[in-house]
Amino acid sequence: MSLRTALRLSHSSSHAALRVPAALALLLQAPLHVAAQTAPASEASDYVVTAARSQVVTRDSVRPVTVITAEDIRQAGAGSLTDLLRTMGGVEITHNGGLGQTSSIFMRGASSDHTVLIVDGVRLGSATLGTASFESIPLALIERVEVLPGPSSSLYGADAIGGVIQVFTKSALRSPGATVSLTGGSHNLQQAVAGYAGRIGEQTELSAGIDFLRTDGINATNADNTYGYNPDKDGYLNRGGHVGITQHFGPDQQVALKLLRSVSKVHYDDGPDPDADTRQDSYSTTVTQTMALQWSGKLSERWQSSVVVGRSVDLSNDYSTFPGTFKTTQQQFGWLNHVALAGGTATAGVEFLKQEVDSDTPYNVTERTIRSGMLGWRGSFGAHSVQIDLRQDRNSQFGNHGTGQLGWAYALDGASRVRASYGTAFHAPTFNELYYPGFGTPDLKPEHSKSFEFGADTRLGGADLTATLFDNRITDLIEYAPPDYLPHNVAKARIKGLVLTAGGQITRDLRAKLNFTWQDPLNEETDDQLRRRARVFGGLHLVQQLGTAQVGSDLTWVGKRYDADVESADARMGAYGLVDLFAGWAITPQWRVEGRVNNLADKRYTTAQGYNSPGREAQLTLRWTPPL
Repeated sequence: MSLRTALRLSHSSSHAALRVPAALALLLQAPLHVAAQTAPASEASDYVVTAARSQVVTRDSVRPVTVITAEDIRQAGAGSLTDLLRTMGGVEITHNGGLGQTSSIFMRGASSDHTVLIVDGVRLGSATLGTASFESIPLALIERVEVLPGPSSSLYGADAIGGVIQVFTKSALRSPGATVSLTGGSHNLQQAVAGYAGRIGEQTELSAGIDFLRTDGINATNADNTYGYNPDKDGYLNRGGHVGITQHFGPDQQVALKLLRSVSKVHYDDGPDPDADTRQDSYSTTVTQTMALQWSGKLSERWQSSVVVGRSVDLSNDYSTFPGTFKTTQQQFGWLNHVALAGGTATAGVEFLKQEVDSDTPYNVTERTIRSGMLGWRGSFGAHSVQIDLRQDRNSQFGNHGTGQLGWAYALDGASRVRASYGTAFHAPTFNELYYPGFGTPDLKPEHSKSFEFGADTRLGGADLTATLFDNRITDLIEYAPPDYLPHNVAKARIKGLVLTAGGQITRDLRAKLNFTWQDPLNEETDDQLRRRARVFGGLHLVQQLGTAQVGSDLTWVGKRYDADVESADARMGAYGLVDLFAGWAITPQWRVEGRVNNLADKRYTTAQGYNSPGREAQLTLRWTPPL
């Protein structure tokens, strides 16, 4: 197994999950110390579904949800979902090289395996790693992303300590019409995208899209990576597609089928072949796939119900010094009911999730099942709004785990409110941490968290302003402690901080979005800053309309971090700032030219020691949107 694979398995968190003990030894000996801005909703018709698992007007959600819109995605160009998430408050990313290389997401300072990814209502990720391949989801096929920060196990079960990211592929409801685009750029970047969404008759909606993207890439590692360094370019190829069909049966019933499939090939730097003096050209292939069959409808005037049957696949094949195959299949069933009750909406539901691992590694256990039940209520009385959620998960490996949350908001006037919430969450150990031969610890317990949150929201002129204080305490944290450096529940972490966001129309033609995060991600056992997490970071997004043209910029700043579990000068990664520019011009109503320059100052910066980050890059897109 390559160092790149081992680092992917460490999921860039403060506690690694290596596939083989030999890789762990290499990591410990190496000198590397590797042990969207949100769019404020101004229209009352805009809604989110992630905060309560039902449609809620964005501004009325007791727990705030940030939204990445179709416009944000278009402005991002031929980038990745992780690059777009980097521009949001409370979210940090790391990447092991350029486009397509392994990346990790940290929400509010929590570990990368503390975030749940949902695509069109179906959970997606690797049960061996505990993380999802965000980098493999084609950004061009996404219509909208909702981000719910903070503990959310009472809504979504295990692993939602840091929060939930829900991705929606394009649909006829929000993205009607056809589009074709061609993009070229630095490092021989080539992308072709085609899509259509619309109605067929009065009762049928159809959406479909394809995406092809390739790049020669950059050299993923640098000379500091003494195990994996190979001075070549590490290219990336991705082919993706999605299909969605929705059939309406009158005004109150509908059935939808949604499919997403992405196939990627990424080259990376690996250690030398043990039988040769030269380094081989290692690569991995990844298949990411989701399928969801959904029914929703009214059973009475007061009773709305929905059923989802889903399946997701996360398949990784490594062709390297240490080849390997790791496949996670998740089969899901859920039945949710929303009933008008006591001046609000009561929620009741049951869920079933089966996770199966298929690998050439001989795991002692290769599947687990989770049966869940949930109850909740959301409503308002006077100036007060309340949301209560309770959930019980029965895991075939860990038994019963109950979680809950209580959220409250008080409207000071029509434009301002204060809010508070308390929630509990847990993270289930991965199959690597439990069962990897010679490495796993079968008696591991789940990690647990308790979190408090206080905030205020106001609307000033055309701008929405939010401030959120959070305090998240995690116990039974899984660490790799001496003398055996195997996973054990030995640590505690406390992450407290403040997230500020502001966004809106500054003038008739100028829009701005600002985010700033201060946090103290601390290992309470050692008083050291959690690995790869900054104490301060932020960003500014500006868009100026100039007639039929548009220009804008993304400014990002990240404070210092440490690429080790212990703070030291050798592990320190310095602060950095990035400037990205973008522009678009509507030549005609159907034809548009768009351009983007990332890292305008060609800044050298590090998110993971031993790995390069892209320098200045440019791209140009020609987009055709035919009339309906």
